[in-house]
Amino acid sequence: TSEINEKRTKYLQEGGGDYACVGSVQLTFKSCPRQPFPAMRSLQLALTVSWLGLVAGRLPSLTPPHVLGLRGGGGEVVLGAPPRIDDASQRVTVVTTASLPWMTGTAVNPLLRAAHLTTDRDAGAVTLLVPWVDEADQRKIFPNNITFASKEEQRAYVLKWVEESANMPAAARKLKVDFYEGKYNPSYGSIFSVGPYVEREEGDIAILEEPEHLSWYRYPEAGWMDKFEYVVGVMHTNYIIYARQERGLWATGPIWLLNQMMCRAQCHKTIKLSGTLQKYAPWKECVSNVHGVREAFFDAGRAASVAGFTGVSDPSTGRHAQCYFVSKQLWAKGYRLLFGLMEKYRKAMGGSGFAMDLYGSGPDSASIAARAKRSKLDIAMKGYADHAKLGRYRVFINPSITEVLCTTVAEALAMGKWVVCPKHPSNDFFAMFPNCLQYESEAEFVAAVHWALNHEPPPLLQEVRRELSWEAAMGRLAQAAAPTEQMRGKGNGRSWLDRALCASYTGLGRSWAGDLIRYLSGGGACAWQVTMYSPKKQGEAACEGKEAAQQGGRG
Repeated sequence: TSEINEKRTKYLQEGGGDYACVGSVQLTFKSCPRQPFPAMRSLQLALTVSWLGLVAGRLPSLTPPHVLGLRGGGGEVVLGAPPRIDDASQRVTVVTTASLPWMTGTAVNPLLRAAHLTTDRDAGAVTLLVPWVDEADQRKIFPNNITFASKEEQRAYVLKWVEESANMPAAARKLKVDFYEGKYNPSYGSIFSVGPYVEREEGDIAILEEPEHLSWYRYPEAGWMDKFEYVVGVMHTNYIIYARQERGLWATGPIWLLNQMMCRAQCHKTIKLSGTLQKYAPWKECVSNVHGVREAFFDAGRAASVAGFTGVSDPSTGRHAQCYFVSKQLWAKGYRLLFGLMEKYRKAMGGSGFAMDLYGSGPDSASIAARAKRSKLDIAMKGYADHAKLGRYRVFINPSITEVLCTTVAEALAMGKWVVCPKHPSNDFFAMFPNCLQYESEAEFVAAVHWALNHEPPPLLQEVRRELSWEAAMGRLAQAAAPTEQMRGKGNGRSWLDRALCASYTGLGRSWAGDLIRYLSGGGACAWQVTMYSPKKQGEAACEGKEAAQQGGRG
């Protein structure tokens, strides 16, 4: 009710009418995913999990090592404001689920966020924590057969990219890149951790990129809010849609509940990149686009606007393409929708379609290529490419409705191209841009593509262009991460239920029983956290290595 009243008041102040305001609210609510579990049932299930942890006798203490506040002269705790992200004296650790050279959104955006956080901070004050996978897994996910024999090699690759591709040499010198052990799970197309993320407290603030993903199969160590003074979660992915499409409707409820538990248990504040995501904890979450676009895309757009968006030709075949799509190649990214819409366009144009180039790599690349070939559509599979090098195309088409906020859409807009995408909550932020053509039906898709192919995209005004920049995104991040008054009334974002959820989930994950639970829930090789990682074994191995080194020195 308060949200409706706020929207109505704002709209009336801007000169709108009640009918239009109510209509926009209806559209907003219609676009939100249906919540499969009422609040009372979620509470019952959460308490059941806590009870199971207690019964197992493995419930850790609910007293956190960190209390957000200052100690008075008598030693008492005085609750105060948590550290702020825009305070350059604060140390920050950014934790994410992927790393370069895998050019996925959860690798690129956290890296750029960490690089921009180094501004006005000392060297080493910002840490980027990314997964390290073995060579076999590297060959599955990294493009162009790139592999690394050591963490030092991959660290050098990442920092070189920051220096050269992102054009941030100062950040490359300041940024600290660390690794946690990970395993690639092909059934999810994702990397999960194996063993602890951090052995000790790493800083004042942690930014968890995909906190639910980072927590599903995690080693049963102390929670993130026990290790850092303030933890902010940035939600990248709509796992509800993925679960529904790939596992069936039955999976929606458990994933919805698990995501809510993970975010409540691990984050003081949660930032949703768009309104398409589920609710996690309404009193400590907000919607804000905290991503930006690196300068290379603006440069590519300026060059293309001078030379013209002429498209890409193949001299050997005479084929000419003006439309393209860049994405991780998973069916869930909208490829079925794309093929269907292209067939509708061809039919509407009397059999004359348009050429489409697909860039990217992923687990479904082979099946997508086979389907494209059977369709008889003019589609070319181009493999991996740096999006910033694709400035000549005129039209970027992204039909996906599983995205939360598509990075490649923002990049294409920054280059000044036409972007054709569905009218969907994940694309609300992009609707303000004059070169974004949104559709709600197949007929509107046909009209949008036909218009884009036959008209030059309009130039982006400087003030509109700035909204896509990382400078603007960092300002939005500082504002979105700040605690609200309602949060201050609930332990600055950590209520008693949040503590109980964290403690019970950690308790259930211990011993061989925790490994079994992770395995039965689809963890695969990442399930055997306790079996694969033993602090005692790790300590023995370290001692053996030290003794061997000493013996070698004596020899």
